[in-house]
Amino acid sequence: MHIFITGEKHVGKSTLIKKVLEKTSLQYGGVFSVSEFNGPDRMVYLTGGRGSEKTLCGICSSQHITDKRPEVFDREGVRLLEQAAKNSLVVIDEIGNMENGASEYLKAIEDLLSDGGKTVLGVIQKRASSELAAKIRTAPDILLYNVTQDNREVLADLISRRLICELCGKTDNW
Repeated sequence: MHIFITGEKHVGKSTLIKKVLEKTSLQYGGVFSVSEFNGPDRMVYLTGGRGSEKTLCGICSSQHITDKRPEVFDREGVRLLEQAAKNSLVVIDEIGNMENGASEYLKAIEDLLSDGGKTVLGVIQKRASSELAAKIRTAPDILLYNVTQDNREVLADLISRRLICELCGKTDNW
């Protein structure tokens, strides 16, 4: 089972992932994107989370990607996914359009999704238009939740319980 979260911009998708991870206390590894503003530009970095080093993977200006670096995803993103795969829970925050053209990275994500021994908790942007995004949205073994301001807290509890049931072998009526 894999769980992905989608929703409008700035609704709290990444915050929801963080809340779920805090609630469950599960061991995980992952790839996270973080943004920092530099004047009108938003610098986007890849990181393994928890204070790890970050690598610039793209620049957005006025909500448009002005500089994307697929080679960073293919190098650093794949490395982070390989490290994350040592855990039974892999977090991918987030899948959007910036990694389009990073064939090795996208293949590594697909491999994780087809690995029956892994559970992926991820964020997928509503506007993501890649082939991978389409597969995630329609895959029968992926639960896709649309987060809104009204359901954020309820989803944090629901997703936390599902992950604990899945990864700790606890049974529950779903």
